[in-house]
Amino acid sequence: MPSLWEGDLLYMPTTLPGVSITKAKEILQQTDKIIKTFPEVKSVSARRVVRKPATDPAGLDMLETTILLKPPKEWRKGMTPQKLIDELDAAINSPD
Repeated sequence: MPSLWEGDLLYMPTTLPGVSITKAKEILQQTDKIIKTFPEVKSVSARRVVRKPATDPAGLDMLETTILLKPPKEWRKGMTPQKLIDELDAAINSPD
């Protein structure tokens, strides 16, 4: 399926099965802190799937972060959606 650009991002990392609520919260706080440092980001809202409704295909080990972005005219010069995604991936996946 081709990518669809709607102007915002959904980041959905997967943790190990059986991750504790405390560890999931810690992961969300760390990733949110990193994501918020990008000047293109307007706001970040994260959640952990605690109960699995029958209509939700995500497992209990899934985390969800909605990243609302500023209008593209406010982005750094030369920034594109794909460049932003690549930079976010690199920042989140790099060891501290």
